[in-house]
Amino acid sequence: AEWLLTKVFNDIDIPLVIAGKNPSEHLEKLAHTNKNTCLVSNPGEKELQDLIKKAQVNILPSFNNTGVKLKLLNALYNGRYCLVNAAAMDGTALNNLCEVAETAEDFKTMAFTLYCQTFSETDTRLRETVLNSNYNNDTNARKLITLIY
Repeated sequence: AEWLLTKVFNDIDIPLVIAGKNPSEHLEKLAHTNKNTCLVSNPGEKELQDLIKKAQVNILPSFNNTGVKLKLLNALYNGRYCLVNAAAMDGTALNNLCEVAETAEDFKTMAFTLYCQTFSETDTRLRETVLNSNYNNDTNARKLITLIY
């Protein structure tokens, strides 16, 4: 979050809402230094889902390669565009559902581009197809049952 505030949203004029549990005082101060950034501390589940749904772009950089990120899946199932880095994509089959950036400049460019772009029905259909074929709980539960028996 600090990286986004200091390196990406420090000089672009699109809104950034950061949501998370127990943010540090430093992060709270940092989030309020720009007029276009804010922090939502300890959102409840309903509020968090509402933020994800209303966001034009969910920005989820990861600084470690730990496989599929639940935050990313949640944003893909419930939100619009997802902007990530390669580490967030590691171990997933989601490459065609996310925009990938690595540098702060790339994140700035892509955030602005996606902020101004319409999320279409075609985007929604592609997302549903990919998510349902790879991350559908019912399908995966049936696969696990067949492995057990």
